[in-house]
Amino acid sequence: MNHPNNEWSLIIFNILGDLSVGAFLALGLVHFYAARKTDARQADLLSTRSLLVLGPLLVLGMLAVMGHVGNPERTLNMLSNLDTSWLAREVAAYGAFLVVGGIFAILQALTLLSPERQERLPAVVRQIMRLRHILAWVAAILGLLFVYSAAMIYYDPRLASRQTGWAHIYTPILFFVDTGMLGALALASGFVANYLWLRGRRQVSSEVLTTQESLLRDAIKGTSFAAIALIGVLFVITPIYLVYLGAENNKLNAAILDMLHTEFAGLFFLSLFLAFTGAGILSVFSSYLANQARWPRLMYLLVVGSFVCVLVAEVINRYLFYARNATLLIGGL
Repeated sequence: MNHPNNEWSLIIFNILGDLSVGAFLALGLVHFYAARKTDARQADLLSTRSLLVLGPLLVLGMLAVMGHVGNPERTLNMLSNLDTSWLAREVAAYGAFLVVGGIFAILQALTLLSPERQERLPAVVRQIMRLRHILAWVAAILGLLFVYSAAMIYYDPRLASRQTGWAHIYTPILFFVDTGMLGALALASGFVANYLWLRGRRQVSSEVLTTQESLLRDAIKGTSFAAIALIGVLFVITPIYLVYLGAENNKLNAAILDMLHTEFAGLFFLSLFLAFTGAGILSVFSSYLANQARWPRLMYLLVVGSFVCVLVAEVINRYLFYARNATLLIGGL
């Protein structure tokens, strides 16, 4: 099997894209909950700074895909095949998500201004700010379309004869599970960083900090629950997929299965171990500590540690995904 060392830009693009989409969706749910538990101002303090981090990540992802394509002109040519190419749809959805999500992030960042400064903004800007939630919904839909299109590049049954081991329901499930786990745990880490930043600001009152700590603990419980549920899905679908590879009377699938038990066995089991440790064990303890008033620093470390474990596992998983030496279709269906 050939090693996918020339596919690192594609690996980075997919990981950053899935992480950003997952975090954006989770952020919307957390903001909705926080605004109803407290008020919109407290919800904005909790979530907006984490939202602003997603912009640079999306730009890095776009730079990575440009590096993979090799020429901006090829990207434009690729987008001309939206009616036939899942890859074109993936790139288009990603770019649209970047633009719409970026506009929403800028409008949302303005909510961090004091009410007095917001009143001094141009009337048209204040009017658009009231409609920013529509942009959030549009961005969320575009993000889901990006993940779906990315999965369909490899899953589409019409391409089964040319894609070794990819045309199985495992592929889209894997993409969406990775999106949820990475996004939820990255967001929890962002909330921790945001709270520590607020705690270091002298002008933030103790009342606000108390409310933010309560929202942070609720958010950690929610993101931990999501990670635990999704790792459960992963550990159900993976054995089913391995059985499928072994049951199919296909030499290429048999070669993939053999590779996962020989050449890449260490990496494969390391990825499963890290994913289970991060999204399973550490998330359970994070959720437990979020219900306690003790050991806040340990809770913060567990939250960040769970994200790091899952991120490393995801890098290994995507490396192995392309190490299957299947044909990557850039053209039409």
